[in-house]
Amino acid sequence: MRLLICLLFIPAFLALAGCEEEAPAPEERIRAVKTVVVQDLASDQLRKFPGTIEPVESSQLSFEVDGIVQAVQVDVGDRFKKGDVLAYLDNQSYRLNVESARAALSRASAVLEERQSAYERETRIQAEDPGATTQKAVDQARAAYESQVQEVTYSQARLELTQRDLAHTELIAPYDGTVSARFVEPSEVAARGVHMLEVYAEATMQVAVSIPEQMIGDVYAGFEGQMVLNNFPDDPYVATVSEVGSSATAANAFPVKAVIKDADDRVRPGMTAELLLAFSDAAMESAYLIPMQAFLPGIEQKEHFVYLFDAQSSTVRKTALQIKGIQGDEIVVVGGLSPGDVLVVAGVPFLRDGQKVKLMPASDSSQ
Repeated sequence: MRLLICLLFIPAFLALAGCEEEAPAPEERIRAVKTVVVQDLASDQLRKFPGTIEPVESSQLSFEVDGIVQAVQVDVGDRFKKGDVLAYLDNQSYRLNVESARAALSRASAVLEERQSAYERETRIQAEDPGATTQKAVDQARAAYESQVQEVTYSQARLELTQRDLAHTELIAPYDGTVSARFVEPSEVAARGVHMLEVYAEATMQVAVSIPEQMIGDVYAGFEGQMVLNNFPDDPYVATVSEVGSSATAANAFPVKAVIKDADDRVRPGMTAELLLAFSDAAMESAYLIPMQAFLPGIEQKEHFVYLFDAQSSTVRKTALQIKGIQGDEIVVVGGLSPGDVLVVAGVPFLRDGQKVKLMPASDSSQ
């Protein structure tokens, strides 16, 4: 009986096994990718570098003597002329020091005249009648005279120091400019060397940017470009590179400053701006701009990749690049691409070399 039951179940089992063997494998999911067509760039490459406006000349002003602040005659945003008194201390004690030093100099000068006359008299007597005086008396008169000369010199120096201290009770504007910060109020104690005001020369402004290491070799003092304020994108200013940093800072970029020609009232410190520089060299004649989202960093620092679409096989090919910096939100590529290449620009981290894909509607890259 058991044998009969087993014989009855064997055909059913074989039938089920046959069905499982004949079941088709699940279809591979084909990822849809977005692409752009790589186009050649012109030989002159206009690069944009974001930066900040800052004054070429700025100063933090402080008193060179201690005292009580009598008055502050400017506030933040006020303009001033070179030589204007911006703030001053209570100078009564300094004026008294000057008067005391002047009186001391007057007394010392009077004594000098007396001792000079005494020395000249002893010298004359010795010359006319050697027996009427002694060499010792002449020497003593000369020593007294020379000592008083030193006293007068000391008194004169002390008077000049007190006059200088009196002058330093006033905070004088070093140039035509504007107050950017104020750190003091009247009746406060001002310590020597502590910053009272921050000022800048408003006529000379510059834009400070950072330029990647791949491009810094093409930047030099005197390189002329344009500066564009974010609030006035259609009204550029001429800007000339004045400083190129000798060492990189963050992200292997070098600090660069460019002086803005004919900066007007719209150009103010702290504003955001862009420095536009046009590069033209043999390496850049075959350069391309590609979207940042197409970029795939490699394991090594200088490895850079993208995925190109192969129309014949409907697959993507991982391709190595040579890059030369960043322009806005795009990467400048100088090797690894050709005009007409179809570049994958979406979903790049999820692709693998040789993967089969399908295209979304392609659009030309208007670089």
